[in-house]
Amino acid sequence: MLGKYIVLIWILLHSNFAYSDILKYNSSILEDAHLTTPGLIKKHGYKVETHKIETKDGYLLGIHRIPKPGAQPVLMVHGLGDSSATWVLSGPRSALGYLLSDRGYDIWLMNIRGNRYSRKHRKYIPLNREFWDFSFHENGFYDIPAVIDYILKRNEEHTQVHYIGHSQGTTAAFAMGAERPEYMKKIKLLTALAPVAYFRNLRTPATDFLKIHAQTLINLVRLFGIFEFPPEREVWNRLTYQICSFAFRNTCQYIMMLVMGMDSSQFNETLIPILTSHYLAGSSVKALEHYYQLLLTGGFYKLNYLNPTVNIRKYGTKYPPEYKVENIDCKVALYYSRNDRLTSHKDVQNLRKKLPNVVHDELLAYSKFSHLDFLVAIDVQKLLYDSVLRVMQKVDRGEL
Repeated sequence: MLGKYIVLIWILLHSNFAYSDILKYNSSILEDAHLTTPGLIKKHGYKVETHKIETKDGYLLGIHRIPKPGAQPVLMVHGLGDSSATWVLSGPRSALGYLLSDRGYDIWLMNIRGNRYSRKHRKYIPLNREFWDFSFHENGFYDIPAVIDYILKRNEEHTQVHYIGHSQGTTAAFAMGAERPEYMKKIKLLTALAPVAYFRNLRTPATDFLKIHAQTLINLVRLFGIFEFPPEREVWNRLTYQICSFAFRNTCQYIMMLVMGMDSSQFNETLIPILTSHYLAGSSVKALEHYYQLLLTGGFYKLNYLNPTVNIRKYGTKYPPEYKVENIDCKVALYYSRNDRLTSHKDVQNLRKKLPNVVHDELLAYSKFSHLDFLVAIDVQKLLYDSVLRVMQKVDRGEL
C-alpha cells in the first residue's frame, strides 16, 4: 500500500498534469476503463451474450454478441492487439456496434486467438511457446471460418454474414479469402475499414525505423523467451492506463497520433483512459514479424520462416508464395484515407485493382482521417459510418 502512495507522489511531482486534471474524466469514463466488453454493453442497456467457439487447431475463442435473434448477422473483427471492445467503447451514439444493433442487425464481436478474451487452448497455455505460434494467417485460416460457421448454424434462416474488419481484421479476411475461397460464399459484404495488405507506398518515420531495427528487436525478445506481445499484458495495461490517463496524457496522445496519423481535431481525449485500458489486448510476436516482412517486401506474402528448408516443407518453394487475392470474390466495400500512417491509400487502390468484386470504393473526403479515427473519431458517424450503413443496406436490398 505504501508503495502505491510513493508512486502517486512521484507522478504528481514529475508529470505535466495537475491533480485537477483528473476531474476532466467523469466517473462514467473511469468506470468504462475497467469494464469488460460485456460490462460495457450491459451498462448501456443492451442485451449481451458470451459464446465460446473452438477452432480446428484447438483455440477457444470468446465471442461477444449483441443479440437480435433471426436478424441479419454481422461479424465484426478487430485489428492487431485490439479486442471486441473496440466496436463499443465510444458509446451508443458513436460506436459502430451499437449503431448497427439499433438498425436491427444481430451483432457478433470477434476476439482472435491470444487476446484477453481468447487465451485458452485444448493443449497449450499462454506460458507455452506453441500457444503463440500464429499470425493473421491463422486468424484467417482457422479463427474466422470457425466463427462464421458457428453464427450461421445458430441462424439457419441466413446463409451469409456481413463482415466488418478494421486493419488486421481486413488482412485476416483477405488471407481467408485467398486460402479458403469457399468462405467467400458465406460473406454477404466484406466491409474493409483501413484495409491492410500491401506496403509498397507506405513511408513514415515509424516504418523507416522498423525496416532497419524490427528483426533485431524480434530476435532479441525471442532470445529472452518472449513470444506474446505485449509481454505481461495485464501489467502493461495497468501501467499505460496510469501513465497515459493522468501523468503524461498529452505525450501518449501525441505518440498515438504519431503512429496512426495526426488528427487532433477529431481525437476525443476524454476516451484516453478507455483506450489505454482496453488496448493492447494481446497478440503474438509472430504476428508482428509477419507484418514486418510485408513491410519489407511490399507484397502480400505468407510468412517467411527465413529457412529455405522450412519454407519448402510448408509451401513447396524456397520463398513464401503470395496470397491469391483474386480468390476474394465476395462483394467488397473499401474505406481508406490519406492520413492513415499504417496503410497507404495508394496501396489500397492497388489492392482494389486486384479484387474481382469491389462494389464500393471510398477514399474518405476528410483529409486528416487517421487509422484510429475509423473507430473513435468525434464525428465518425458523419464522416464514415453513415456511408458504411448505407452501403450495407443497399446490399441487403439487392441494389448492389
